[in-house]
Amino acid sequence: MKIKRKEICFAIMLSIIVALFAVYFNMRNEEHYSEGFLWTELKSMSGISSFSQGTEQRSRLISETIEGELNRGTFEDAINKLEILTLEKDGYVKSLRMTYKDEVWSGVMICKVPPTSVTSFTFGAREIIDANGTVTYINISIESVNASQPNQEDAYSTINLSLKEVEPEKGKNGIIALIGSALPILVTSLVWIAEGLIIGVPLCFAFLGIIILVNRGIIPLWKNALKKPK
Repeated sequence: MKIKRKEICFAIMLSIIVALFAVYFNMRNEEHYSEGFLWTELKSMSGISSFSQGTEQRSRLISETIEGELNRGTFEDAINKLEILTLEKDGYVKSLRMTYKDEVWSGVMICKVPPTSVTSFTFGAREIIDANGTVTYINISIESVNASQPNQEDAYSTINLSLKEVEPEKGKNGIIALIGSALPILVTSLVWIAEGLIIGVPLCFAFLGIIILVNRGIIPLWKNALKKPK
């Protein structure tokens, strides 16, 4: 039995569409799960819920530390976007200290955001830093405060952002550095290719069998059944 090129192309196209849908829904479910889990954890630690010890009311506030390494020349852009993100989350920048040494920038930014915005702020800050470098450390701690003596700052959670541009290593060959930076991408690509061959090829053959069955079996029978007897 000769397989037509049109049938092979159609099977490959269906396999690609199914694979893309599977990847999309898998990434969407992972993002929803991680965000929901972090939100649950932060909500349980934040000042949304308070507890009483005798007659003294106390509440919990979040203190968070985020550290990251930025690509050289991206410090200013990252700081500006983090300031905008803080304002969008109804917070404010309490302090900003910047240092320029050995042709690279480093600095510490202290942001104050409402407890209900900590989750979205964390994801937004991580996205900004990863777009200009990489996040190296995230730590979340809890502070117990006396709710009977309200303070304006106590209504906000504290986010400490410590960022620095990565200083290029002296004496390192440029080609080796380029290969080192491209190696993770190469490994990821090879893994995706291997997964595509392991999953994609059987999926393609399965769709090809379905197409042949429909095109050469079911459709001709259906057409014969619809023909009027002479």
